[in-house]
Amino acid sequence: MPDATLKDCEPMQKQHWPIRRLKPQDIAPDWLDGFERRQLVDLVYRAAPGGGRLALAEPFVDDWSNEERRGLCRELARIAARGLVLEARLQGRLAGFAAIAPERLGPEGDYLQLTELQVARSWRGRGLGRALLQACAAGGRELGAGRLYVSSHSAIETVAFYERCGCEPARWLHPAQLEREPFDWQMELSLARD
Repeated sequence: MPDATLKDCEPMQKQHWPIRRLKPQDIAPDWLDGFERRQLVDLVYRAAPGGGRLALAEPFVDDWSNEERRGLCRELARIAARGLVLEARLQGRLAGFAAIAPERLGPEGDYLQLTELQVARSWRGRGLGRALLQACAAGGRELGAGRLYVSSHSAIETVAFYERCGCEPARWLHPAQLEREPFDWQMELSLARD
């Protein structure tokens, strides 16, 4: 893959996305009700023997149950207290959101984890995900991180998005995250300024 930077991840359209930082009280238990999470997955990446990756056909539909939505709202409210939770509302509805957990990670404590970056189905492919990731990079710098740890969904289009935005294979692997999501693609985004 050619070298990519966060600058390469600029939204294709020079659109101003209304992204704002949330406080814990902004995230009610029903905050994600009606959010279009659904993702139709055909191909996924899996680790290849000896390194690298294989694209495999493993079709499935990824979505959240109501219970998962409620649990995620609780977790996002917790994160918002000391970390970063961002939202974009368009046409009166939640179009996308992202979160960075406040806990320092890695052998030198220079990682913060991007725990969520979600764009509603009807807003995908328009640059909102890129704008949210750029806002997270700025927020991660403000929180003192040198890198964002990204445990990406293994769908090839999701991994490709992160790679276009400058993410690279993680140099350090988060053991608890690997246990929680063994098929996720572990990546990182350097927050160093060019």
